[in-house]
Amino acid sequence: CACFGGIPGLANFFTAPEILERVYRETPSTINAENVRPQERYAAPEGELTLPAFYNTVYTLPDVVPVDYYAPGCPPPVELIGQAVEAIIKGELPPRGAVFASEKPLCETCPRQKGEKKVKEFKRVHEVIPDPEKCLLEQGIICCGPATRGGCGARCILANMPCRGCFGAPSNIVDQGAALAGAIAAMLESKDEGEIRAILQKVADPAGTFYRFTLPASLLKARVVKEESA
Repeated sequence: CACFGGIPGLANFFTAPEILERVYRETPSTINAENVRPQERYAAPEGELTLPAFYNTVYTLPDVVPVDYYAPGCPPPVELIGQAVEAIIKGELPPRGAVFASEKPLCETCPRQKGEKKVKEFKRVHEVIPDPEKCLLEQGIICCGPATRGGCGARCILANMPCRGCFGAPSNIVDQGAALAGAIAAMLESKDEGEIRAILQKVADPAGTFYRFTLPASLLKARVVKEESA
């Protein structure tokens, strides 16, 4: 999460008041007639208790402090952490700012068979049992492999689940979500605008899917909130 903002970074599509309203009032499982909200300070019998302020924006770690090296993943695989520790011990660290992972997209090391990469519809992963040998994207299941850095060992793919993008993008991709959207658009087997719109409507939560782990590190970063005049 520190590398790119992680799943908590999706909060950048909303303001802090909107998130608090959703979590503490609007969710179907919430019963909060008194509209109780978390407080930054609370006078308890044992003394004053404090919580960090809840801001409108989630930042990446390099937005806040200089970062020497990155170990991506949700969570980072043991192998990558081992590589980093070994490099420190041996004094063989790569240039500052390096990522302990592959520079190639996951698709290049994916063991699945790849064909024409054309799709006519998209399905959610719970709606179908995928062929474990065939490219998931070609089966109409959104997989972030084309725009995600490799080096994870394809754990999700080997479990017959699509890549969710937790390793972020290779260094030659500026914006992971935009690159993924472009890759998916290129796969659509249609030139009819209406049909294309109908196909894309089957992609549930495009922003949350394409930027699941990297919104704060993307070109979008966060929703622009206009300040109301007094």
